[in-house]
Amino acid sequence: MSSYKVICEGFDWGPAITKVVLNLECEVDKESLSPEAFKVHSVRTYQGFDWGQFKPEASVTDHEALRKVTRAYLSDGRGKATSDGEFITLEMEVGPTIEEGSPFYMDFALGGNQMLEIDYRVDLTGQLKSADGQIITMEVTNAANCTEVIWQGSEGFIKDQPFVYEDISLNYAYYRPQTAKEAQGSNPLIIWLHGAGEGGKNTLINIYGNKVINLATDKIQKYFGASGAYILTPQSPTMWMDYNGQRVYNNTVEDSKGKSYYTQALIQLIDSFLSDHPEIDKSRVYLGGCSNGGYMTVNMLIEYPDRFAGAFPICEAYEASWLDDNKIERIKNIPIWLTASVTDPLVKVAEGEGDFGSFSLTRDEEGKAILTDSYSNALYNRLLAANAPEVHYTLLDKVADETGKYFDETGKEPYEYNGHFSWINALNDTCFIEEKGKRQSLFQWLSQQKKG
Repeated sequence: MSSYKVICEGFDWGPAITKVVLNLECEVDKESLSPEAFKVHSVRTYQGFDWGQFKPEASVTDHEALRKVTRAYLSDGRGKATSDGEFITLEMEVGPTIEEGSPFYMDFALGGNQMLEIDYRVDLTGQLKSADGQIITMEVTNAANCTEVIWQGSEGFIKDQPFVYEDISLNYAYYRPQTAKEAQGSNPLIIWLHGAGEGGKNTLINIYGNKVINLATDKIQKYFGASGAYILTPQSPTMWMDYNGQRVYNNTVEDSKGKSYYTQALIQLIDSFLSDHPEIDKSRVYLGGCSNGGYMTVNMLIEYPDRFAGAFPICEAYEASWLDDNKIERIKNIPIWLTASVTDPLVKVAEGEGDFGSFSLTRDEEGKAILTDSYSNALYNRLLAANAPEVHYTLLDKVADETGKYFDETGKEPYEYNGHFSWINALNDTCFIEEKGKRQSLFQWLSQQKKG
């Protein structure tokens, strides 16, 4: 019986299964191998959401779809090409609209991503020969034949670490750079707070839902000196904007003043992590996150203004009505870089109509977006008015593909993401400021911040 592994990678839109690695248990003739010899179906089993009735569908359904195989080659068991062997790697097409490639399913009833069982039906439909010229046959695979899921890019992360404060349990993952120094106080720390869709009890969802793995790449790590930067990614059981631990959003509670159920538990987790890792420099602890995590970033800055050397809230959902002069005064001296998009349909910073699936901007006579006094706009303007010495704001016109690989239906224009996904630009480090003739990226700037 043939077995297989799947390789999952992180992309701007989230994770995607890019490869199936088959073990045929015999030497394969390289010349007989071709992508056309295989049909690959993904089977994603989940309970869908009935938007007409606005409730989960009555039953769980198998959503089966054909994956396009773009390349087939001999490999080792991890998908690395070889000249001979028993393993075959099938590469498959991925993209922001190819839902069948995702190992996640967004459960709208719970408001978060769920991990799916990996079930790939690989069928040998063409002629394939062994190294000694025999015709190879194989039964169609299923989930029982999957021996491993390889999460490429997160190998350096220590995942699913438990933390308990009173009756609150938070999971977390962390990354220690190979270049980290052992001496006390030698390494900076980046803390990432996930969006609403990445809560739960599986930190792979936290790491891949917003491409947090990019923080561990050489591109960003190089800014933090010879040591690189530690990364800490706490995960809430529900969402950071939970008022009482029961999935009640604090923006639906009158006079909540922005309270989060998880505030004390989160600072205790951070303190515990710092205590366990004395090699981290407490004067270079940086905090950021997107959407719900952007809200929680602002909330933590307000509650603990002396703890962080710099912050990068992205499409942050801290209500303007929760801000008062005292809160602004508490955080005005913290270096902060905000990121948002005028096309954001969820955390709206510009006038327009629509919902999560579509958003139509209202523009003025000159064609410019009409900004509202809300969220990042309000926070930025209030900080400027308070003479904050180090505050920056990247307000994007839209969120579009920057890789040159994905296009709209015309095939000419870069694919445009939902405007809420401004974390794509931030985590890819393509937000910039220019001051005194010097151009700096977000993480280049962040790495230079230090508490006095």
